[in-house]
This record gives sequence, C-alpha cells and structure tokens, in this order.
Amino acid sequence: MQGDGKEASEIFNAMMRQAVRAGLYEMMAEEVESLCGPRYRPDPDSPFRRAGSEKGVAYLDGGREAVVRPRVRRDGGGEVELDSYRAASSQRNLFESIVAAVAEGLTQRGAERARGGAVGKSTVSRMWVEKSREQLGLLRDRPLDDADWLCLLVDGVWLSAEICVVVAVGIGTDGNKRVLDFEEGVSENATTVGALLARLKARGVEEKPERALLVLRDGSAAIASGVTKLWPGAVQQECLVHAHSNLRDKIRRRDRADLDNLFKSLRQSQGREAGEEAFEDLAEFVAERNAAAALALARRKESLLAFHRLDVPSTLNTTFLSTNLIENVLRNWREATGNVKRWNCQSDMVARWMASGLLWAEAGFRKVRGHEDLPALAKALARHGAARPTPPQADASLTAPAPRNDGPKPTLKTATR
Repeated sequence: MQGDGKEASEIFNAMMRQAVRAGLYEMMAEEVESLCGPRYRPDPDSPFRRAGSEKGVAYLDGGREAVVRPRVRRDGGGEVELDSYRAASSQRNLFESIVAAVAEGLTQRGAERARGGAVGKSTVSRMWVEKSREQLGLLRDRPLDDADWLCLLVDGVWLSAEICVVVAVGIGTDGNKRVLDFEEGVSENATTVGALLARLKARGVEEKPERALLVLRDGSAAIASGVTKLWPGAVQQECLVHAHSNLRDKIRRRDRADLDNLFKSLRQSQGREAGEEAFEDLAEFVAERNAAAALALARRKESLLAFHRLDVPSTLNTTFLSTNLIENVLRNWREATGNVKRWNCQSDMVARWMASGLLWAEAGFRKVRGHEDLPALAKALARHGAARPTPPQADASLTAPAPRNDGPKPTLKTATR
C-alpha cells in the first residue's frame, strides 16, 4: 500500500473484492452448517446432507465473478438451493448501478459492456423498464397540495414530428421548484394543454381566492386559452426571449443590435412605469421598420407587460420574464434521453422516459434567483387578486320561480251570436 496512487488503489480494490468473496463463502458455510450440522459430524436428525460443491457465479461489486458454491441435498429428494447463494447470484445486485448508468445517458448496450457482459442488453432493458415505471408512478402519484404555488411554467417539447409533450413546472413561495406533471399529444393543442391543466388542478395546484396565480408561457394560444378557462384570474406573462427572437427575424440585420438593446432595457426595467416606457420605445422602433411586426407587438402588449405591472423588484425579472427556467429543464431532459432514437406511442415508453428524465433534471434544482424578494411578488399577486371583478349576482326577482296559484281557475264564457 506504499506505492503510487494508482497501485495503491488497485491493491485496495482487490482487497475489498476478496473481503466480499470471503464474506460470501462464510455465509454459505454457515447456512450449510445450519442445515446439515458441523462438518464430519452431521446431524443425524436432519434430512439434509452435504453433496460436495460446484462452480457458480456471483454478482459482486458491479460485475460478475466465478465462485465455488457448496451443494446440499435432501434425503429422498433433490438439491436444496441455498438462500445466500440465491441472493449472491441474482442480477438484481446490479439493478441500482445499471439503472443509474442508463439514467445518466449510457446506452443499454453500453451498460452491458461497462459491466463486462455480466448482464445482457435485454436484461438491462427489463431493469430500465421496471425502474422507469417506478419513477412514473412517483411523479404522477406524489401530492401537489403540500406546497404554496406562486407561479406555474408551461411549455412543450417535440420528441418527433408527431409527438409533443407539454410539461408544467411549479415555483413555490419559498423559491423551490418542482416538476409537476406532463401530458403527451400530437401537438401543443388545446386538448393536450387542457388535460394537463385539469390534472394539475385535480392534484392540488389551485389559484387561491386571495391571490392570483402567475403563469409563464410562450406565445402559444392553446396554453393561453387553457389557463384562461381554468384560472380566469391568473396573471399570464409571455416570454420576452421568445418575443425578442421572433422580432429579430422580421427586421433588417443592421437594426438588430439596436433591437437587442431595447429588449435588454425592457427586461431590466422595474415596475409599471419603467416597463411601459421601455415598451413604447421598443414599439416605436419596430413601427419605423416593420408595420406588420409592430401591429403584432401591440396586440401582445398586455401579456408582455403583465409582470412589470405587478410593480415588484427587478431582481425577479430574470426568473419571471422568460420561460428559460423550464427551457433549461427540457434541455437537461434531452441530455438524459439523447440516446433514444425511436419513440413507441403504442406503449408507455414516452411516459416512462419523460418521468425519468424530468426527475433526473429535478435532482439538480436550486432555489430561483431572487427568491428573497418572493414575498413582494406574493403581495402583488394578492393585490391583483383583490382587484379582480367579482361575478355579478343574479337578480332574485328574475331568477325566482313564479308564485303558484292553487285557487279556482276562471271559467271561460263562450260568446253567443
């Protein structure tokens, strides 16, 4: 152990493997002795007898190793399998290390090679299916009413030309983030978005009566409509990064640097007044260069300035003026699922991989930037919620049933000529 680092490490690992093997042999010897009695002094009352030994395998330290296992027979019967050897020879010993490697992006064939052929590709696949179904249940079954949700981010990710998954991430009043749920569909349409939002509401993501819910989204009309239908009082902020990117494609290349500066000014503005002023400068600049783009920008003014109008500290702008947070989640999800080349919609493959990748991305979550100022945002949303118009009460005189008249009905007289 006095050699260099590499030599000492190899010696140490070899000693650990030998210790594990010695422990296994000792366990099997103790089990044989409990069944048959001490060696050379067999228990005459026991129905079990030693029957020599044979070669076997054990899955130890992430690999497969050859061992020599003792054999035991039952009087008048067949061989008895030792519980200790059954546990050591089970490929389940590699389960956690294999599924962790696949979750980190290693291919299933790569996991087979990394374990020196200890398990085959089909075994790795079965292990991953089991683990990913467990993670799908974990994501879908965990309660969502245990947090005070302040903000909801909704965005879609395309797996192929015909598979789109809409994902929702929540931010609590404490600044912690959590992947809430997802919904698979053929596009980011109203049906897919509506199903996701309805399930979120059923699981506990509710708009509080005393406080509005903040929703961050891109320019998707389906998401905007779904949120309005389910939470009509929500504050919907459209992503400024998406709006910036769309406008850059509609003006001349030589004007794009000025456009970048105007959007930077808008993103850094604090409060209603500064936001309105920065937006007017942006709208005037775009109007002088592309009338159609300026008209489209004017139509989106309410959703682009929704967060500024809450009059909260600008330290929160980075988090709540774009959908970068959920975009980063989806980017990390792609890293975990980048080896998948074909998606099978006829099984639960999409749901399993989505849940596993999203939980993997969630493991790296930290509190949002500027979380110290979230109480100010909560108060602003409470003010917005208090300012919401209450639904008009129906006039009782118009809705009350007409009084019944159970008295005698007047008789009709027939006119005579």
